[in-house]
Amino acid sequence: RAVVQYMLWFYVLTRIIENDGDIYAFCATMIGTATLIALHGIYQYIIAVPIPSHWVSQAEMGVRTRVFSIIGSPNIMGSYLVMIAPLTAAFAYYLKPLWAKMLMWGCTFLMCLACLFTFSRGAWLGMAVAVFIFALYRDRKLIALMALAAGVAVFIPQVANRITFLFTSEFDLANMFGGRGGRRREGLKLLYSVNPWFGYGLGRFGGAVAMQNQINSNISYFYMDNYYLKTLVEMGYIGLGGFIFTLAGFVFNAMRSIHRTKDEPVSTIAVGMFAGLAGVMTHCLTENIFEVPYMNAYFWGAAAIVIYIGFLRARKQQGRQHRSL
Repeated sequence: RAVVQYMLWFYVLTRIIENDGDIYAFCATMIGTATLIALHGIYQYIIAVPIPSHWVSQAEMGVRTRVFSIIGSPNIMGSYLVMIAPLTAAFAYYLKPLWAKMLMWGCTFLMCLACLFTFSRGAWLGMAVAVFIFALYRDRKLIALMALAAGVAVFIPQVANRITFLFTSEFDLANMFGGRGGRRREGLKLLYSVNPWFGYGLGRFGGAVAMQNQINSNISYFYMDNYYLKTLVEMGYIGLGGFIFTLAGFVFNAMRSIHRTKDEPVSTIAVGMFAGLAGVMTHCLTENIFEVPYMNAYFWGAAAIVIYIGFLRARKQQGRQHRSL
């Protein structure tokens, strides 16, 4: 249920959206909420909110805090902002009034700044992918702007510490013993000890369901911090292949949706959503993003709107015109 149920939001939203007003309402709610969360995160950084000691290593003591807002996790907050920031930038291109454009750019800046203050390297990577995809479709000058912003960011001591720590012996040691490298090794060891084609069993290892229902006392339970690897261990090569096929099908049809509406302004909204979702899929390489119920629901809800814009929007508009005749 934790894996499949939230995918149903895709089918629900593609059926209940009736017009562009519904799309705008959905997007406005997401942008408004994300802006408030970003502001709260920036406030947390200013006051240096206390955080658990295990959120940073001893070698990264220059990182005084990591923001998390009401979400409770810097990594998940970062991924949430990765999803919404490109959509907000899309509205900066989509809207006509200057004040509305400036407002959207301001909200986008706040989200990017709050994402930086999460000090989530996976979220940073996801944001870079999201900006790159958005820039390819809408404004390639943003690639240079992203490079400039990244160049400035690395001169911030806390950011530099988070990045350079990846290339230290301390990181190698922490990674292999208790870090993601060690978890990957143990997960694959379990996979090959059972059935590599079908896995250990859905919901039985590497995620929230397994952590809450530890049914085997002979193994140590932990989060895999890689949703694709978790899926591989639980569902084997066949299950992971099916999941990747599902995501690839969405990516392919999202690109078709954008292409079908390329001459319409609403295409920019689809581009923004698609870019954000691509960033989340990238972040899943280092975090169990889809394990968080609302992130899973947001993802498939946004995916539904991308597909609706390219495949169902024109059909529903024609249906309303026929009914009015």
